Amino acid sequence: MKSITMFVLISVILCCADGYGQVKTKETRVTVDSLKGDTTITKSEIVSESEDITPRNSMIVINPLKFFLFYNISFFHKLSSTVVVGGGIQFPTPSEWSGFGVLAEVRFHPSKKALRGFYVAPNISYNHLEEGGEETSPFSVGALVGWQWFPGDEFAMGLGIGADYYMGSVTSTGGSDSKYDGWAPLVRFDIGYAW
Repeated sequence: MKSITMFVLISVILCCADGYGQVKTKETRVTVDSLKGDTTITKSEIVSESEDITPRNSMIVINPLKFFLFYNISFFHKLSSTVVVGGGIQFPTPSEWSGFGVLAEVRFHPSKKALRGFYVAPNISYNHLEEGGEETSPFSVGALVGWQWFPGDEFAMGLGIGADYYMGSVTSTGGSDSKYDGWAPLVRFDIGYAW
């Protein structure tokens, strides 16, 4: 677990610039007057700011942190400069489990630079899982805050934290039911492709 945490922290440190950068240019000009022979030397230092404005409308991502429990893939599409909608599917990783899950999410980008930068994302999900004679179908609603950046033209990375509220029950083959509900923390680290 420590190696995953270190990987996430290093990735965030290296990539959180989100395409913003400053360029410093040092310039020396030598001008010689052809009639008088006078030489003029001018030194200047120019600092400029640059921003990634590559247009991106869609993105496919996976969350490798989730691979311990679920194989997953999600698709996001920009509707406007502030709204992105998305959905995903997942399947259990452990071989003794069977089932599937679906997720729907809306991302609001207050910077009006969707898909890039800070976002707030309410979401809902549904899962159906079976294992060893027991069956559960939890439903969840939640929200997270996150940051999406593009360290390369088409390479996407994202990080988000939040919480989900789960509701459901576990049914065993004997017919007994046990209900559950409660909050669970949500950590997301996405990598993928954007175009």
